[in-house]
Amino acid sequence: MKKTLLLLILNFGFLFFAFSQNATVSFNIKNTASNKAEIVYLNDRLITNHLKKAKVEIALIKEQPTLYSLSISEPQFIQFSCDSAQSNNSKSISYTFFISPNDHLFFEADFKQADFGFSITGKGEENNQPMIGLSSGLDLQKYYHDTLPDRVLPIILANEHEKNIRLQKYIKTYKPTQSFIAASQNNLKYLACHDYYLFAEGNKFKIKGAYKRNYSRWQHITDSLFANLKLNSDKALNSYIYRELVGTFLFREKERLWANSQDHPEQFYRTWYNTDQVRGANLFNDDPNNLLQEKIINKNFTGKVAEYAFGVLFDMAFDDSDFKNLPFIFERFKAKYPRSKYVTWFSAPISEVIQNKGKKLSLFVVFAIQNGTNLQTFKDLLSIVKGKTVLLDMWGTWCGPCRSETEKNGEAIKEYFKDKGLEFLYVANYDLKNEKQWKELIAYYGMTGTHVLANERLTQDIMANLKSKGYPTYAIIHKNGDIEISKAGYPMDRQILINQLEQALKE
Repeated sequence: MKKTLLLLILNFGFLFFAFSQNATVSFNIKNTASNKAEIVYLNDRLITNHLKKAKVEIALIKEQPTLYSLSISEPQFIQFSCDSAQSNNSKSISYTFFISPNDHLFFEADFKQADFGFSITGKGEENNQPMIGLSSGLDLQKYYHDTLPDRVLPIILANEHEKNIRLQKYIKTYKPTQSFIAASQNNLKYLACHDYYLFAEGNKFKIKGAYKRNYSRWQHITDSLFANLKLNSDKALNSYIYRELVGTFLFREKERLWANSQDHPEQFYRTWYNTDQVRGANLFNDDPNNLLQEKIINKNFTGKVAEYAFGVLFDMAFDDSDFKNLPFIFERFKAKYPRSKYVTWFSAPISEVIQNKGKKLSLFVVFAIQNGTNLQTFKDLLSIVKGKTVLLDMWGTWCGPCRSETEKNGEAIKEYFKDKGLEFLYVANYDLKNEKQWKELIAYYGMTGTHVLANERLTQDIMANLKSKGYPTYAIIHKNGDIEISKAGYPMDRQILINQLEQALKE
């Protein structure tokens, strides 16, 4: 019995060691006034990094080394960033490391030197010398608004070619490990596709009609770049470029399918929902995001790539405060990947979602007569809050930024102004067909105050008076009827809005 127990303990210790080992980096940053730096685990980074699991802030000791320890089970890329913290001549360092278990590196940099005087020594130094610089580093801003891909594509391909030459030179000079070579080659293998796809998918919103007219030109290049790659590849997960491409594909493919549902509805609903157009439209309209992305993952990915893609789905859903079907999708994910780190990461937030979904409407929630659907003008709306200081929130159940801002700031603002005489007026826009979801979200977020379900005429009149086009839009209604637009911006700088509201309450 004792022998068996000893073997179990030894086996457990071996497994723990195999799955998690320490590596260290000693950072010695000279001539900086900054007392902190940031480390990002690039292989763990999801699209929005909503839970901040991939980002760590470390303290820097002036003119002394800072030892940072990593507990990792496999090699991965990390990015170290810090600045000089000098207001008159601020500089910043961003350095990408390839760290393996049991590496022990010593990194030095000096802000007074033109090239920062980088020095990397220690176990693992062959994988981390400064000449490498293989991340994309392309600034494609000046090509945005191009209606054709003719200018940007050669730049992207030339960058890929130059990086490949640089990698071969690095390998010849420093003799790095095979794991470094494999990961770096995968970064470059997917680099051109990554850069072009991210650019093209972002640019289509800038050129709009021109993109539609020239769609075949843009899409032909996308198709040709993807044709030479394996999008579903567990072996490529050592590349953070590949991971970002997978994550971007997930939500851009969702957008493509949204358009497909309009252009080819019968085919879309038969292919993706295995049903007719009427029933399919009901399912799709109920959840055009999370459930559709689950279908995209199941169709395009398997194994560890699918596991990562689900991590991206959960990450984006929480960042967008879009929890439709999320607990059910998470349960299916857990059944398939019970030991996934994403189960650990997202279990508590999912539990909170389930708890919030059980909330009922508060007694302090007031619905305008007929839900306010009879109101036609901004003047009509103002009449129901006449003589009060009011925060007006123009939002919609369909609006991700609206939900996100409500979740991040709504409760905090209410708590700050508790018993101070501030009223809250919420106007839901383009939601006349979503009354059930409207009331569910009001309960979910605890949106106490007065609520209006706007018709299109009311929405247009309010936004015209506010001179605003985007959602959410916040405005302060003063007791005397004056209107003041929020200066808090997006994402909201809560303190700026609080200051505006405090000033309004003093009047």
